Amino acid sequence: MKLKMLLTGLLLMTGMQAPATEFDNGSDEFEPRPLPHYSEAELQKQIENEMAVACSGNLCKIVGQDSHGSGWTVQFQVGYGRANGGTGDTIYIGDYRDNNDNKGFASITVSYKNYKCHSSMLVTPAVYRFVNTYLYNMVNSDGSVKRNFSPADQTVILFYTTMLNKVNSCGTGLN
Repeated sequence: MKLKMLLTGLLLMTGMQAPATEFDNGSDEFEPRPLPHYSEAELQKQIENEMAVACSGNLCKIVGQDSHGSGWTVQFQVGYGRANGGTGDTIYIGDYRDNNDNKGFASITVSYKNYKCHSSMLVTPAVYRFVNTYLYNMVNSDGSVKRNFSPADQTVILFYTTMLNKVNSCGTGLN
């Protein structure tokens, strides 16, 4: 009996709540707010200020990468004939110096390298202004990204990504 009364009470409480449908208004905290918009003059002024730092002469640094580190490289070689040798300290097992090129050999090359790498892409001021104007227009003034990109926007994104990949050649420097 108690269970029946509890279930009836829950059913009444649930029935008294007004269900929200997709056509009802929700709370105003999720209402879209009008975003402040930068004027073209404000954008160009910002780009001009950045160009004063990024440009030297007729070239502007548009993307760059700095990396550094160190690491070990170990190479193993086994074969017949003359050993090729590596770029580090090589330990030969067997007589590779013999004039007989049909002799077998085995070698281990161990090397340790420190590296520092700086890579940047320099472009003309016109390309710098072009890319940054499009990139600034892809970001709303509150920092959020536009939801839809035009084909021109997509082309600039692809162009910028290609530039990023070009300077991504620093790697580990352990070749």
